Amino acid sequence: MRVSVTSKVAVQLLEAIERTGIPREGLMSELGLDARSLGAPRTRIEWDTFIAIAERAWDMVGRDPERMRDVGRALARAPSYVFLQRLARTVVSVRSFYEMATRWGSRANFPHCKVALSIVSDCRVRYVCSIPEPHAGSAAFFHVFEGVLLETPTLLGLAPSTLVTSHVTPRSIDIVLELPESPSLRGRVRRAVRAMLYSGDALDLLEGQRHELEQGLEAVQRSTDEILEVFDRLPVLVIIHRDGIVLWKNHAVAKTLLYETYDDLIGRPVSDLVAPAERERLLARMRSPAAATPALEEVRLLRRDGQVVVAEVFATQVVTFEGKPARMLVGQDATERVRLQQQLIVSARMASIGMLAAGVAHEVNNPLAYVLNNVEIAMKQLAPLGESARQGHEALGVALEGVDRIRTIVRDLLALSRVDDVAFAPVDVLTVVESTLALARKEIGDRAELVFEHEPVPLARGTVARIGQVLLNLLANALEALPRDARAGNRLRIALRPSSTGGIVMEVSDNGAGIPPEYRTRIFDPFFTTKAPGSGTGLGLAISLRLVIEMGGELSFESDVKRGTTFRMILQPAELEVAHSRHASASA
Repeated sequence: MRVSVTSKVAVQLLEAIERTGIPREGLMSELGLDARSLGAPRTRIEWDTFIAIAERAWDMVGRDPERMRDVGRALARAPSYVFLQRLARTVVSVRSFYEMATRWGSRANFPHCKVALSIVSDCRVRYVCSIPEPHAGSAAFFHVFEGVLLETPTLLGLAPSTLVTSHVTPRSIDIVLELPESPSLRGRVRRAVRAMLYSGDALDLLEGQRHELEQGLEAVQRSTDEILEVFDRLPVLVIIHRDGIVLWKNHAVAKTLLYETYDDLIGRPVSDLVAPAERERLLARMRSPAAATPALEEVRLLRRDGQVVVAEVFATQVVTFEGKPARMLVGQDATERVRLQQQLIVSARMASIGMLAAGVAHEVNNPLAYVLNNVEIAMKQLAPLGESARQGHEALGVALEGVDRIRTIVRDLLALSRVDDVAFAPVDVLTVVESTLALARKEIGDRAELVFEHEPVPLARGTVARIGQVLLNLLANALEALPRDARAGNRLRIALRPSSTGGIVMEVSDNGAGIPPEYRTRIFDPFFTTKAPGSGTGLGLAISLRLVIEMGGELSFESDVKRGTTFRMILQPAELEVAHSRHASASA
């Protein structure tokens, strides 16, 4: 959070520094500042710059506290430091002088600093002042503050106060002052009369200080709002929490997790935003010291609709928020990166399996042809023998069914391994879906109620045969997931809509039993199937994934054991293919 002081305060400090023998121009030039710019009316100086001036002056006097107190003494007597001089004409006692100067002057000029005055006895006062985080601290500033406090009574015509005890750090000061002896009765009467004469001046003075205080507070609030606005517009995820309760979040968090209003997240436990399986790990991270948290860690966040978002969370930072310690979590949405990484892994694995499958298929095909031919010859020779050869004929028939199943597996293996240079072209996906549904209408009608929802979509990059083959595979899987004993209640849904990136989304949903969680990581593995033995090869989804990836698309699924499964195919728009063609032509 940035704060600032008025240029008038900076000019008064420079005048006091100059009165103690430190040249103003030399000090400013070493800091790379222009002394003339500080004199501009209604300008403000960053607090860090103001502190840098004080610290540099301290360095120039050998970091001698007494020399900086001299600066404070000179500041209290400086011609331009009129506040204390005018205030001195309107008060009677030195103690009330300190009280009014603290109440109005300190708060007006340094509203971010915490200043407390307490009366120790009739002749002693105690000041406790601190500069809270994250504002720059400065022992030099506090030594100047000491000098102003010590010199203050001289403005009433009294002797300076005496420093009894002093404890100064860059962040705080705790001092006790011995006040000068009370003046004679004649002197008190004289000041009382003077206070009456200047009572109107006092009101004007305090009103001016009140106005400066309001301006200072407005500047602090404006700086706070500006910093929060910057954080709110960052593309990364930012959450500030205290004891695990969300105090503030930026727009990226709300957008990523699908929360609409600010109050939807504020006041909620951070653990509510994390997938249940990872909540204990997150709680342990929040309980551990900030320095002990990992530099970067993947966390699965929970969107409002129940979907999971993968985020990379950086090391926890300890911050001050609304005046109290808090922690800041900063992360970035890594869902897309993780998805692409997984897709590359699957693609590499599919390529390796494809090479193996091609070799196996070719090696099996030749002996398979020998077996098939000889079984068919044997069956023909046994046919004329009639009943005496019936058992042998039936055994050969079973063998022929087994050979035919081997041939189907080999064919699917070849389909899995095939990498051909098919020319992709613009495809009307709606037409492909309608023609595929016409082919499978009888099977669908016998098993489920069909719901087809579609919106206008652009032409897709691919081929009619490949898109149709993938859709048939997904329809077959969906029908297999539905109960066989009754059609009533079975529902098959096909949806077609444009994607957010201009592509085409096709969804095939069923309300069957769903895919058990332990199977979901293997669903695209070749030869993996949950069907009964002999009713599937386990290659349908593996082939579908390869075909979709080759067309530049994506194939994913969502499943719930109580609500069913949805397979989602995303295809690239045909414009991408046109762009590829133009690029190839230009290169040629």
